[in-house]
Amino acid sequence: MMFIDAHCHINGLDPEERNNIASTRRSGYIFIDSSINFQSTLNSLQLSDKYPYIYSAIGFHPFSVKEFNESTISDYEKVLHQNKKIVAIGEIGLDETAKTSHEAQEKILKVFFQLAKNVNLPVLIHNRLKEPEIFDILDDFFTSYEKVVFHCFSYDYGMLQRITERGGYVSFSLNILRKKKDIIDSLIKCPLENILLETDSPYMKIDGHASSPLDIEAVYSFAAAIKNLKLQELKEAVCSNANKVFSFK
Repeated sequence: MMFIDAHCHINGLDPEERNNIASTRRSGYIFIDSSINFQSTLNSLQLSDKYPYIYSAIGFHPFSVKEFNESTISDYEKVLHQNKKIVAIGEIGLDETAKTSHEAQEKILKVFFQLAKNVNLPVLIHNRLKEPEIFDILDDFFTSYEKVVFHCFSYDYGMLQRITERGGYVSFSLNILRKKKDIIDSLIKCPLENILLETDSPYMKIDGHASSPLDIEAVYSFAAAIKNLKLQELKEAVCSNANKVFSFK
């Protein structure tokens, strides 16, 4: 059974480390390589084209809003028709720390939600807002959350319950190792049929150091211990969920 990293950024690593991760045969891993703008999308597609254990999620981070132009969506539509290993649209979302207006972020998020619906792909949500406004926008596009993944889940059980009761997925990251009470409580209570695991590397720092997609084993081991599960049992659950939401080919 595979270790599946449901959200990492191999395309964001420096060239030497990117080559080290990608070029070494990883028989026990699958990586969902997520992009944050069109250039990182192209970088990711080069990786997933070349390596069988890397898949691409193509997105547009709220920090990238100023890069959006009239050709952006047509550029994404073009690569979607050319590449069979694109398994999600993301990461996309809202971030109160972005240096662009909330209105601009929301407008672009809606455009990418519509793109995801048009091509029948799941969405990987980046949500850094204190208010649960993201649900109002989601509900305009999705009657259920079966194709919705909240990546790097960092919220309390109330938020988790609102997602899982609609059939959505929550992806816990390396930040569970920091043992913040709300996140750990959500991890404990998260139903197995709604859980995914990720590193969000290299952007998720642990003990002040950049992380690697290979740190996914530490996420699985910690999560299994917290949920009082055997590692194999957790791997089977995550693998089943990942196959449902990403429809690996």
